Amino acid sequence: MLLVALVGSALGYNALRRILYEQLDRSLYRLAEIEAAGTADSRDSSVHFHEELFGAESRREVLPTRYAEVWSVDGEPVLRTANLGGQDLPLPADILGRIAESNVPEFVRFEWQGQSYRGLVYPLGLLGAQHKVHLMQIAAPTEPVDTVLSRFLRMLVLTVFSGTLLAWILGWWLAGYAVRPVMQIIGQAESLDMTGAEHRLTAAADTDEMRRLVTVLNSMLGRIDAAFDNQRRFLADAGHEIKTPLTILRGDVEVALRRDRSPEEYQAVLGQTLEDLKGVSSLAEDLITLARSDSGGLEPRPTELPVQRLLTRVADRYAGVARQAGIDLVVQGGDGLVVLGDSGLLERALNNLVDNAIKYSRGGGRVTVSANAADGCVRIAVADEGPGISGEERPRLFERFYRGETGRRAARGSGLGLAIVSAIVDVHGGSIEFDSELGRGTTVCLVLPEARERPADGGLEEPAT
Repeated sequence: MLLVALVGSALGYNALRRILYEQLDRSLYRLAEIEAAGTADSRDSSVHFHEELFGAESRREVLPTRYAEVWSVDGEPVLRTANLGGQDLPLPADILGRIAESNVPEFVRFEWQGQSYRGLVYPLGLLGAQHKVHLMQIAAPTEPVDTVLSRFLRMLVLTVFSGTLLAWILGWWLAGYAVRPVMQIIGQAESLDMTGAEHRLTAAADTDEMRRLVTVLNSMLGRIDAAFDNQRRFLADAGHEIKTPLTILRGDVEVALRRDRSPEEYQAVLGQTLEDLKGVSSLAEDLITLARSDSGGLEPRPTELPVQRLLTRVADRYAGVARQAGIDLVVQGGDGLVVLGDSGLLERALNNLVDNAIKYSRGGGRVTVSANAADGCVRIAVADEGPGISGEERPRLFERFYRGETGRRAARGSGLGLAIVSAIVDVHGGSIEFDSELGRGTTVCLVLPEARERPADGGLEEPAT
């Protein structure tokens, strides 16, 4: 602001100075023409002045005092105005010959009696040959012009600095007023208690931008609260799921140690303990998988995988389990289809789906694992003939540790299987389609990107351990 004002003031000062001096020069030139015209009235070479133009007190109130003197081309004074008091005006020696030869008026600036003067040397030869030997000098002090410029400069300095100070104060106030809502938001954000039940900003926002900022921040805080709630619930459920088998293990060991037992009894206890430990180990592995998924560390190593071999491997793994449960496990389709994905992760997802299908199917029923291609994707479906899932339970099926009414009645499972399937499909850029009807079974379909070409060897990578 100060810099702009200084530049503008400098331009204004120079413009006023140029205007005032141009006015002074015009007045001198006009006066010279008037006096030259009066001199031209004489038919001889005599000259005279209109003294009333130079000595009137009344004119001093309007114009600076004027002085006039006539010189010969030889530099001899011929006539001067009465207000000079018999003194000659300073005249540069080289100007006489130059003006006499060129016959062109020239402005000069000189110092006289401690003051600065502006003068005009006017050749009278412009009025006739009889006056060619004469030059007229008209002069006026520049003090009135300099006084006006000095006053204007003082006014500019006062105006510029007072205006800049006022602008600084106003700008400081406006800036503080503008950022006050931001400071309120910062203060509230810093004072939020993360241990509280809910965190929201209530800062007053006077503008649409600030209200939008508060809305966005509250929306973000809502997501953070939801994430914290999910994390707390996850930790609580995980602790409960781990505590239960550990409590059972501890109870079995304590019962076994209360008295001496036969080797057969110890073997039975150790066998049950081993089964329980396998369950705890599987739960820990599931928790690690979900933790990696939440942190972005569940990164697949995609390769081209033949779908039929993937389905056959899963079916072979669960053939014995299905046989014991009286379930007919069937594989359909998949011939010639190839998907892009991590063999270990995809096999684990299918294992979870097949395990759930067998677990919740009725004896004598069928579990079908099938695959087909559609719209550049491969659809791998696992269908069972179990009791189905109600519409109220479906939105929560992929929540961690959630088990529906059928799941709660089942002895096995931690409620993490479908959550892991969802995480694996997400990192592969696929999707899950779910269809279920009470009393008629459930179908879960994995939609995965299809590879354009099948690998030459047709092999599968070993699943990650």
